[in-house]
Amino acid sequence: MKTITFSIDLKSFCLGALTLGGVLVLANFTPASQRQPEPDVIDTRRFQAVSSERESIILDTKTGRFVISPSYIGKPRWIQGDFESIQQGEKR
Repeated sequence: MKTITFSIDLKSFCLGALTLGGVLVLANFTPASQRQPEPDVIDTRRFQAVSSERESIILDTKTGRFVISPSYIGKPRWIQGDFESIQQGEKR
């Protein structure tokens, strides 16, 4: 009975390693349309919310607009405001 021996030369090994590397690179490729934005582009702290027993306030720190929800008996309502309009009203 003949024994089976495996032998590989250096050229075949390099070609196999290069092919495997190319397959792994292509498998991890993501198109530009599906990439995550850079961390400095994401503005995660744009909106801030403050709540108490009597009211809730949501503030847009980029534009200065805010929404207040006062607590009272009846249907809930949201009152919109803007810091620019309040500041102009105080200057008059």
